[in-house]
Amino acid sequence: MAKITFMGSGKTATALGRAMSLAGHEFMQVWSRTETGANDLAKKLCASATTDLNKINNDADIYLIAVKDDAIEEVAGKLNIGNKIIAHTSGIKSKDLLKSASPDYGVFYPFISMTKEVATDFKTALVMIEGSNERTANALTILAQSISGNVKMVEEKQRQSLHLAAVFAHNFTNHIYIAAEKILADQGLNFNELRPLIAAHIANVQHLSPSTLQTGPAIRHDETTIDAHLQLLGSNNDLKQLYLTMTEAIQQWHKEK
Repeated sequence: MAKITFMGSGKTATALGRAMSLAGHEFMQVWSRTETGANDLAKKLCASATTDLNKINNDADIYLIAVKDDAIEEVAGKLNIGNKIIAHTSGIKSKDLLKSASPDYGVFYPFISMTKEVATDFKTALVMIEGSNERTANALTILAQSISGNVKMVEEKQRQSLHLAAVFAHNFTNHIYIAAEKILADQGLNFNELRPLIAAHIANVQHLSPSTLQTGPAIRHDETTIDAHLQLLGSNNDLKQLYLTMTEAIQQWHKEK
């Protein structure tokens, strides 16, 4: 089992820390910018807490940076861990941001939505690994395999493309759900009315290409229905623009196909 130190105390650090602790790994330190964040996670992981990067020691085997993407390089640059293995958990940032911290650096990216409140089940979650050398890649792979049965060595652009695809498939679609919820709420209706439709689509997309599942007035070029929908949106120009953008995108995509 590995000895691990975490930089970060947010959703990713909390979810990974919980899973790795259950897998039997030992935690040495937790760093966070705030005492509350550091202390809360350190207590859960039976580790020591600090808000001072200069006090991060080199007793761990693996150092994981789970902070906001824009802070990764800054955090790594303040560490003094020799040639210990270090990795960040970002889906989009290059592993090379960690060069200054150690010659043994990489990426440990769990491709799953995580929260602090609910334990994340990593068993089938894809964990993407990159390493600056074989030693690093192997160590990160072994760590990943202790919490997931779906671990893959990837190249940087593959990881970044999966991250981008996830934004479209998860983040953007959830915003669409928010828009749908508002449309219903404005008429005294509940989002529950849409759940069976959403569930059926999600079930279908598990085994069919999304390109074969597109329905609706946009792909049919049903201008009468499109105009009626725009009328229903009234003075809500934001939702009108979103509707038109999505309609035009669907029509253009299927025209090119």
